[in-house]
Amino acid sequence: MTLQVFPLISNGDHTRDLYARFKTSEVLDQTSFLAPFVLTDSHLLLICTGGEADIRIGHRLNHATLGKMYLILPGTAIEYTPDEVHPLQGLAIYFDLLKPISDMNKTTSGSTVMEVYQKGLLRSSYADELPHELFQECTRIASQLHECISVPQENRPFRIQTLMHELLTHVYAPPKESAIGDSEHTSALDQTLELIELGYAEHLSREVLAGVAGMSVWHYSRVFKNRTGISPMEYVNSIRMDRAKEMLLVPGRTIKHIASKVGFQDEFYFSRKFKKYVGVSPSTYQRQKRNKIAALSFGTTGHLLALQIIPHAALIDNRRDQHRNLFFSNIPYHLGRSKRMNPRIWQTNVELLMQASPDLILCNEYEAQTLKRTLQRIAPTIVIPWKGLNWREHFVQVASIVGQQQEAQQWLEQYDDKVTHAKEQLSHLIGKDTVSIIHIMMGHLLIYGRRNGGAVLYNDLGVSPSHDLLPGQVYRVLDEQELPQMVGDRMLLIVDQDSESQQRWHKLQHTQLWQHLMPVQNQHVYLLDEMPWLDYSPYAHDQIIDETIKLFGGTQHINP
Repeated sequence: MTLQVFPLISNGDHTRDLYARFKTSEVLDQTSFLAPFVLTDSHLLLICTGGEADIRIGHRLNHATLGKMYLILPGTAIEYTPDEVHPLQGLAIYFDLLKPISDMNKTTSGSTVMEVYQKGLLRSSYADELPHELFQECTRIASQLHECISVPQENRPFRIQTLMHELLTHVYAPPKESAIGDSEHTSALDQTLELIELGYAEHLSREVLAGVAGMSVWHYSRVFKNRTGISPMEYVNSIRMDRAKEMLLVPGRTIKHIASKVGFQDEFYFSRKFKKYVGVSPSTYQRQKRNKIAALSFGTTGHLLALQIIPHAALIDNRRDQHRNLFFSNIPYHLGRSKRMNPRIWQTNVELLMQASPDLILCNEYEAQTLKRTLQRIAPTIVIPWKGLNWREHFVQVASIVGQQQEAQQWLEQYDDKVTHAKEQLSHLIGKDTVSIIHIMMGHLLIYGRRNGGAVLYNDLGVSPSHDLLPGQVYRVLDEQELPQMVGDRMLLIVDQDSESQQRWHKLQHTQLWQHLMPVQNQHVYLLDEMPWLDYSPYAHDQIIDETIKLFGGTQHINP
């Protein structure tokens, strides 16, 4: 079914015939929880009425507590970690949005008119979390909706539709202007701080900021300094200089270009301001060597290790990351890493980063989404997009930032030579057999595509995948019945150690479906550790080549 995005506000009649179809509701309590990992195929309105849980919606981590509400769109991955002492309580409302495709698509059969509907998404003015002021009314309506389906009524179908549309009227209502209190003008001050963080390159004077806050210039300056310890313009310039420090670390940008990007038309005036703030000129800052690098994304550590750079701080799981264990004792600050990165882990990591006082922080877009502003207060922070680049592009970008472009090029040349020798061995070992990478994670069956281990296996070594995923798709969640069509001739199998995954693996092995899979019958199932296969970095990929040849019966180490 085609999934179309319906605009929330339109000058036309695009939302005139929009229909909300209620699917089901679920009470969350001590005996009923969301699944630990869900890919929802409907809209989900989650209303939290008590307890606690860490919920990752897509790539954003949320700490759900009383009063929180989340609108989750179809196709969004949800990871759910309940608090063991105070499990989350609330209501989950599942619904679809439908709209007639076109009057032209109506079909008739005798006197009956059939109309074709299209399933879609309704754009919301909110992200994942809904405003707190909607909580009381939405909870009331959602409770009535759940009670309505639990108790048979003559007019139940119409009552459900009425309540469903009433609920969505509140959910999709435009946000109300919040009144500014007279106490300390907290919300108004927060608004100007947000404006400075986002609009530091614009013309921001005290008069402009005071106007946004609805205060006189004198009163605003006094309230601002009481809150931050510095004047508004000192704060603006500190943000500008911090962003300039980050830009200066990215190769290929001129000082004139950076000056304009942070709000200075005169590059010489910018240089004087920068030297006063940082202590050295912009050009000197560019040339300085960064010895204390914090790698806040797991893959970045693998890029640094391939360049023979030991990070000052890095995400480490001593049990899972044994392929990197030679370096553990040399990394001063071990940051927490887990399958479910809950807010407590991130809070501890931030505290460790503050102690570490790095010269530079490297992260990807997912960490930046929730932590970037916090990280930027600790050290210059550069975001290297994980999804938008492949591992070679990641590697070159990291090398450019740390001034090791030549070393990276030499490493890649040696790697490609090693790939050439390994491909020769593989052609004799497995011929044209197709190979799958299957992963049992949090009790779910996944098949990997051309990232992670697939980047080496399929892209570099030229092994034929049993099934090609969509471009950019890291993995796909499988139904058990799909396995015969997906596993190919040989199966690389990774089973996580959590209880859900171990239970799923134990049950799967004893099914007839499993016993009749071609790789099982031919004894071509290879049980692997998670690492290095799921580490998307050059350091791991070099190891994967050796592991691949060893698995299929060849020489363990390939020396070009």
